[in-house]
Amino acid sequence: MFELGIVTDEIDLDVKKSIKHGLDFGLSKYEIRCLGSYEKRIPYVDQADIDFLLNLLTEGTIEITALSPGTFKIKPSESDKLQKEMEETLPKTFELAKKFNADKIITFGFMRDGTEESEVVELLRRAGKMAAERNLKLAVENEPGAYLDTGENTARLINKVAMDNVKVNWDPGNALSAGDIPYPVGYEHVKDLIINFHIKDSIPLPPDKWENKLLNDGGVNWLGQLNALYKDQLLPYLTLETHVFPLLESTEEDLKRLDVLFDAVKKLNP
Repeated sequence: MFELGIVTDEIDLDVKKSIKHGLDFGLSKYEIRCLGSYEKRIPYVDQADIDFLLNLLTEGTIEITALSPGTFKIKPSESDKLQKEMEETLPKTFELAKKFNADKIITFGFMRDGTEESEVVELLRRAGKMAAERNLKLAVENEPGAYLDTGENTARLINKVAMDNVKVNWDPGNALSAGDIPYPVGYEHVKDLIINFHIKDSIPLPPDKWENKLLNDGGVNWLGQLNALYKDQLLPYLTLETHVFPLLESTEEDLKRLDVLFDAVKKLNP
């Protein structure tokens, strides 16, 4: 049906514990974000954790699908932060991605501050060119409060960037929190642009807050979304991003709920 991956820190911040539990769950694909603590986000993580992952990669035990440095979750006008992310964070992340044989970098689309959309497009294009020089892809994640928030806004700006290696990390939970109807409305806008996909649920708390939930406890139409993904055959795998505490127990529960959802999709597509 679907192959699943997961963000390691959605199981445990300790990457050794995370991978152990992940393998027990039958997961071999991992997205890397925070290692050791939420203050240590790729690429600013301990060398021991990098070495641990490299050893597993060499053994063929795991695959690293993407790195998530959290870049561009800033305002375009924050020039000092922008300079650091462009000149230090992204290059370091690209270097790690090559070591990890990961071809995708997840980034964001800048928080709204009144900057013209054309400038946001140019910044994403600049980052995309940097990635292209290393044969890497940028998967821009939709985020509440960002220029790329709903499916419609995300698709419009990514189409303006107009680069083969700059596409979308579609997060229906984030789209819902941004006021979108993630499936079918948002999805229809972005479906031809998706290169990475996050699974989590959410409920909006107006005017500008939200709460992450276990799958089917929130407002995303997960059966419809997963059925569309199955029919459209867009991706070789999907990535679970639990975002509910306690992490291990919540991840285990989400995996059980996904099994039920996948079975339902099978019945819809005999």
